[in-house]
Amino acid sequence: MQGKTVFVTGAMGFIGGALCKRLLADGVRVRGLARNPEKGRVLAATGVEVVDGDLTDHARMAEVVQGADFVMHLGAHLRGDAVQVFRAVNVDATRALAEASAKAGVERFIFTSSIAVFGSVGDAVVDESKPLREYGDPYGDSKIGAERALREVAEASGLTYVIPRPGMVYGPRSPGWTLRVLRIVRSNQAPLIEGGRGTIFPIYIDNLLDGLLLCATHPAAPSQVFNFVDDGPVTWAEFLGYYQTMLGKERLRGLRGPRWMAQLAATVLDPFVSGYNLRYLVNVLAGTGVISNRKAKDSLGWRPGISLAEGIRRTEAWLRQEGHL
Repeated sequence: MQGKTVFVTGAMGFIGGALCKRLLADGVRVRGLARNPEKGRVLAATGVEVVDGDLTDHARMAEVVQGADFVMHLGAHLRGDAVQVFRAVNVDATRALAEASAKAGVERFIFTSSIAVFGSVGDAVVDESKPLREYGDPYGDSKIGAERALREVAEASGLTYVIPRPGMVYGPRSPGWTLRVLRIVRSNQAPLIEGGRGTIFPIYIDNLLDGLLLCATHPAAPSQVFNFVDDGPVTWAEFLGYYQTMLGKERLRGLRGPRWMAQLAATVLDPFVSGYNLRYLVNVLAGTGVISNRKAKDSLGWRPGISLAEGIRRTEAWLRQEGHL
């Protein structure tokens, strides 16, 4: 990709920002989308060509994608708000950007989806062949819709695409699976259904970046979907326990109870909680299933080079450096 131009949406986010940095280091010309002009100036200082705009402004996206060799689409609406917002940002904007990319002659369109498309995997082993069905979570359903929209555009236009599905991305600067997790453990609100025996699917940021770049460059990647999760299984108790140790807590404290009790509470509370599917969250926390990363290994030669222990070590170093610990 050296010397090529890559248009990155979500460039102001955690993953998008890290991707821009990696691409620049590899000699790639990076064009990053920014809604906030002030934050855009910070991004521009790193060497990124910053373009202003909003994903839902389809005409503007058709303009800024011109001249791009690759599109790495990470921009998304993550939580809260009405279902219509998730659809407008995650589904409709993805379709429009894909159509504009096809017309602009983009070589490859890499759409970062999520393992949220699977919903709760329960106690099963799940790979990319699992059929996707909407299950009532606004974010997960919108990612399913976005994947479907991209495939429809590709079939009609011939656009070359790849769909990586990351797990829970943690590491330095991660707002969700590092900073939020730290706050939850610090406040003794760790979700420990069935004692935290359920499985979580983390991936360290550098491991994900390796996967995203393979999606952009590997000859076996086009028209394929890849799960990107680190090797496991990893339990919630194990993952949260690392943060417990960082905080110097003798014991991991939190919301404990059997699965049936949590499911009952979620069923009662679901109608009163906007933007979340509590029953889905309970099943995610309690399930002991596995999401396979075998396809990415076999097809792309990808390996999670940073182990969980090393990823946590680097994460803790950053948290201490930034004064969070």
